[in-house]
Amino acid sequence: MTRFDPHSSWLKLRERAAETENPRHKKLLEEVANHMEAEINGRLEPLMATLTAQPVYHFWRVGPENMVLEGYEAVAGFYSNMFTTGGQQFQVVLDRIIVDDGGVITEGQVRQVYPAAALQMMGVTEVNGQPVESHELWLSDAQLITVWPADPDAKLVGEDIYFGEDPMTTLTPIERSELPDYYDLQP
Repeated sequence: MTRFDPHSSWLKLRERAAETENPRHKKLLEEVANHMEAEINGRLEPLMATLTAQPVYHFWRVGPENMVLEGYEAVAGFYSNMFTTGGQQFQVVLDRIIVDDGGVITEGQVRQVYPAAALQMMGVTEVNGQPVESHELWLSDAQLITVWPADPDAKLVGEDIYFGEDPMTTLTPIERSELPDYYDLQP
C-alpha cells in the first residue's frame, strides 16, 4: 500500500500531460489535474473554473445510493459542503489514464481517512468485528473509475464516477503518524 498522501493524486496526470504531444489531449489532462488539485486543496473558484457553465455529475455506487448533480449551483454547493467537513482530503492512486478527444478516464483507488467519531455518526459501529472506537482513525481504499467528459473548448462537462466497492467495506486502521504534515484532521 502506498503512503497516504492526497497531494500526490494529480502528479501522474501532470506527468502524462508533459509527455503527450496532442495539444487537445495535453489540455484535457491538465484540466483534470487542475480540477483534482483544486478539489483536494479545497479551492472552490479554481475547481469550478475547470467546468462548463452547466456541469453534470453522476455518482454510481454499489447499492441504492446513486446520485446526480446538475448545474453550476448544485455542483458548487456539493463542493462547498465537502470543503466545510474536510471531505476533500482524499487520495487518488491512479493506475490507468486514458485520454481521447472526448475526455479523460482515470482508474485507480480512492483513499479516505475517517475519524472513529465520524464513522459512528454515519452509523458504522463495527469494522471486521472490531468496535470502531478501538482505533482513532480508519482508512478506506476503494476501487474507482472516473470518466471526465469534455466540451469542444476542453472544459470538463462533469464527472461520471463509478465505485467498484463500498468504501466502508475496505476500512483498516491508520495511525496519525501515517498522515502528511499538511493533513487537517477534522474534529
